[in-house]
Amino acid sequence: MFKNIKISTKITILIVAISLVSVLAISLFTYHINVKNSEEKLHTNLSVIADNKAAQLSHYFAHISSTVNFLQNSPEIKNLLSSSPDSLQSTLSKAKETYGFEELFVSNTSGTILDSANAQKGHFADPDGAFFSNAASNIYYSSVKKDTVNKSSDSYTMFVGAPLHGNLLIFKINLNPLFNLLKDVNGLGSSGESFVGYKDLVTKKMILASPLRNDPGAFFKFYSENEKEVREIGLALEGKNGFGMGRDYRHQEVYVAYRKIENSPWALIVKIDANEINGQGGALATIYWLGGLLIVLLAASISVLFARSLTKPLLSMRDTLDLVSQGILPDKIEAASSDEFGQMATKVDGLVQTLKGSAQFARLVGEGQFNAAYQPASENDTLGLSLLNMRENLIENERKDNERNWIVRGVAEVAEILRMHDTLDGLGDDVIQFIIEKIGAVQGAFYVVNDEQREKSIDIRASFAYNRKKYLKKSFRFAEGLVGQAAAEKDYILRTEIPSEYVTLTSGILGDQKPNCILIVPLITNEEVYGVVEFAGLKKFDSSQIKFVQELSLILARTIFNIKVNERTRRLLSESQALSSELTEKQEVLRQNAEEMRATQEELQRSNIKLEEQIEEVNRTQNRMQLLLENASEVITIYEEDGRIRYISPSVETILGYSQKELQGQSDLNRVHPDSLEVAKGLFDQLRENPDEKLTVQLEYKTKDGKYIWLEATGTNFMANPAIHGFILNSRDITERRLAEQEQRMRSKMQALSENSLDIITRLENDAISYINPTIENYTGKSPERFINKKIKEAELESGILEQWLLIVEQVNSTNDKISTEMDFPSEMGKRIMQVNAIPEYDDLENIESVLLVSHDITDRKEIELEIQNKNKKINDSINYAKRIQNAILPNTRLVNKTLPDSFVLYKPRDVVSGDFPWFVQIKNDLFIAAVDCTGHGVPGALLSLIGYFLLNDIVRSRKITDPGKILDLLDEGVTQTLRQDHEESATKDGMDIALCRMNTDT
Repeated sequence: MFKNIKISTKITILIVAISLVSVLAISLFTYHINVKNSEEKLHTNLSVIADNKAAQLSHYFAHISSTVNFLQNSPEIKNLLSSSPDSLQSTLSKAKETYGFEELFVSNTSGTILDSANAQKGHFADPDGAFFSNAASNIYYSSVKKDTVNKSSDSYTMFVGAPLHGNLLIFKINLNPLFNLLKDVNGLGSSGESFVGYKDLVTKKMILASPLRNDPGAFFKFYSENEKEVREIGLALEGKNGFGMGRDYRHQEVYVAYRKIENSPWALIVKIDANEINGQGGALATIYWLGGLLIVLLAASISVLFARSLTKPLLSMRDTLDLVSQGILPDKIEAASSDEFGQMATKVDGLVQTLKGSAQFARLVGEGQFNAAYQPASENDTLGLSLLNMRENLIENERKDNERNWIVRGVAEVAEILRMHDTLDGLGDDVIQFIIEKIGAVQGAFYVVNDEQREKSIDIRASFAYNRKKYLKKSFRFAEGLVGQAAAEKDYILRTEIPSEYVTLTSGILGDQKPNCILIVPLITNEEVYGVVEFAGLKKFDSSQIKFVQELSLILARTIFNIKVNERTRRLLSESQALSSELTEKQEVLRQNAEEMRATQEELQRSNIKLEEQIEEVNRTQNRMQLLLENASEVITIYEEDGRIRYISPSVETILGYSQKELQGQSDLNRVHPDSLEVAKGLFDQLRENPDEKLTVQLEYKTKDGKYIWLEATGTNFMANPAIHGFILNSRDITERRLAEQEQRMRSKMQALSENSLDIITRLENDAISYINPTIENYTGKSPERFINKKIKEAELESGILEQWLLIVEQVNSTNDKISTEMDFPSEMGKRIMQVNAIPEYDDLENIESVLLVSHDITDRKEIELEIQNKNKKINDSINYAKRIQNAILPNTRLVNKTLPDSFVLYKPRDVVSGDFPWFVQIKNDLFIAAVDCTGHGVPGALLSLIGYFLLNDIVRSRKITDPGKILDLLDEGVTQTLRQDHEESATKDGMDIALCRMNTDT
């Protein structure tokens, strides 16, 4: 769209756009600042209103709390409750008038009114279902209710309950004065209001519990805890005062300030509609838009005049560039002025001269003058750098062509050598010697795969070193050595790190200087290896030399294949000719049979002797086979088609403990473990279904001593072989391998447990940290990798930790046993206490190989133990103090012995303090002796003993009662009243057993 617009128009559009963007930015910035200032002012205003109203409400509830506290501590009310609860009316009436409550009464914990300010009796109904249970322990405010007594007006009340000496003190409060305070909307605009809310403990609902300005007909509104309309109430009840945006009960967006009302279960909400605040910025935005439009129109007029003065020199520059675009390079471009357009003309002239130089350089390179001098205009000259890259690419392509020609010529020369030979030995000598010279190697060897034996081998057939043929004899199996590895992997091997003993040939000219590089290339065709070539050089072979040898590998492999085929053909031809000659000779022999019968008989005798010798050799061979079978590591078993054992090798006695006779002629499935029985049966079934496949299974088999071992059995179906006609199973003992695999799995599981353990698990080995689990990062902030394989003294841990670890390791090494101790462990979480279990780990020789440290954080447990110790000390101190008090009330033994010389006191407390005590009093000539057994032991019994002691002293000493029966009756009455057992709701059954004796010294 912008391609066809003139530059003058573009300049005009640019200036107008910049002006428009500037006006918009300034207007939006100013508008945003004004809006932000309005919000901050609103925040301050709502917060001040909320704080003032919350303070007034909190003061009111604090007044209620202080009143409750005063009445709870009033000695007058306490005395009246204990003596005559029915006489509280006057006291309650005075309190009601003094503190301005609507009602004031006292009830028991079940709601029965004991007395009230207006002489009301009866039962007080629980206002919200949880009043009595909560008021019995602390001050409790009920839910807000509409006054049912005064139905003519909208009057709302609330009940306040508090514990009062085992009963309940209950107030009825008129909330209208508080709600009138909330109706004051000064400073809240036309939509603002304030109200209170609370959470009902029974229904778990959030309740708006004061008159609403925007919904006068609704007083109570109920919401669930998670609804957005009461989110701020929930925050305030949690003690989180604040300000923000929210949604009110009309589902309108509002600015809201919320406060927790202290000393009450209420939250205060002060809010104002967001629409009212946002509407104040509309007039300001209109003024900004009109001013911005005027500025944009003025900028458009100025931009038109300015654009015309710029386009004239640009048109001249356009014509010049049009010539350059057509490939016409002007001789000289003159600058008409010294301003930016004149500077542009100078730069265009420089561009033209640069293009001329680049064209000259390209022409010279095209003519093959690669050494032509050329300097790019700058480091970022794309054309110049591209021309230089073109020259380098041309040089590189020429080098690659030369390298390819070198390889092609070498392959052609090798092809000439291959056509000259039809044996592997001659071929190997000439090929190795040629390749050594071609690639600059000092040693080389030619290997051929020998497949005439049962197990293939790679035999050396030719070797050269330092321009001399070497008569080496060497053979490798597949995957043996580097040669066997290259053949097995079917890929070349280039090694520059050569062991000192790998190359044993040295040169008299070069001295002890040995090759530094080895190249081994397998000879492969049709995915089959036919040989290997190996070369050693004093320097590393480059890619072209390696590629050359790889090119030859396919040709050499095919040549070896062809020579082997030709050799096999010649051998077969020779054998055929030999057989033909033999037949001719036999015909001649038949014609001469009659004449040579005597000689034949003599030859027969010699043949019999040789036959006997062969029979002896066969016997010796059978004996050797027998020894091999007896000492084999596998059990070879031939099974009949029905599963009976026809033959089993003697090694069964070594491996399984059975003799051959015990197993032959019967099935051995009864010796297979039940868990492996299906595997064994399935093996025979699969061998029948797939007679051409070898199958291998693992199963458990019972030995003669009754133990089960794991066998790996490889089965082959030889039913089609008339010499065998059965199934052959080769079984070997893999119990140790299975145990090793199981141990490996256990190690993996232990590793996983260690990685996810909350304890710090560390393995110390040879004064170094060989393992540490990720938990260390929680305590140090450092990953395990920063500790592993580092010496203990070098680890990035507190020196105190390292010293204690080393000390623990020394103790384990000295005792050769597990150690358990505790240690301090400074960490990022502060000072921690660790319980460290050090476990020695042994090697195969039962020597300690490493020490495993398991550090368990017991800081929390230690803190609990310390707290328990402190509490136990306080308890013991209290009990010991009680013991001293109890000892002080016991009768003086010397006084008893003085009064009754032939007497003794046997007193053995069960605990530190006792519920049993002796009592002795002398009143003139009367002696009173008592043995008292109180219910309970320890501190409870001691408390009862004090009650009994003081009651007995009061009865005998103060009241002057001397009759034992009367004393016991008064004692029973005193204990009953003291323990409040005379009330129906009393649940205590404590008391004492007493034996009392009065003796008169005169009679």
